[in-house]
Amino acid sequence: MHLLRNELGKIYDDFSQQLFVCAFAVTGNKELAEDAMHNAFCHLFNLNFVPQNLKAYVFKSVRNSAIDLIRQTGRTVVFYENYIFDSGNSHNPREIANTNQFQYKVSQALLKLSEDEREVIVQYLYADLTFREIAELLSISIGTVTSWYHRGLERLRKLLEE
Repeated sequence: MHLLRNELGKIYDDFSQQLFVCAFAVTGNKELAEDAMHNAFCHLFNLNFVPQNLKAYVFKSVRNSAIDLIRQTGRTVVFYENYIFDSGNSHNPREIANTNQFQYKVSQALLKLSEDEREVIVQYLYADLTFREIAELLSISIGTVTSWYHRGLERLRKLLEE
């Protein structure tokens, strides 16, 4: 099991930001996303077997942990946009203000999408997961993932044009 712990450590080192965004896409809350990651890794370190696709198993565990936390707390998703967007390197106050305003509009528009659309878009664009990885994570077909993604992007575009 020492090998499993080493592999889990490597996955955490390589994908902690993507795992956080995955949990955040479900919870919409920084603290709950962090708790979901913590709970999932506590569970993962106690596994008695090595899953065939450990990376996918870790992502699924974090997502399931996030769903459990939402159910337990009864909280609704409220997006805090600064946790999914890259802060950028600009020092120009006007550019920063414009970027912040745009990010706020995007985060509010994301809340108006279905949970499925929002989760796929956030995981694809901000967690850098492939459609195949998202399909495996959600236990659905890749066609469904791409459909939710394209439908969600179209709805997002219309919402941002308003």
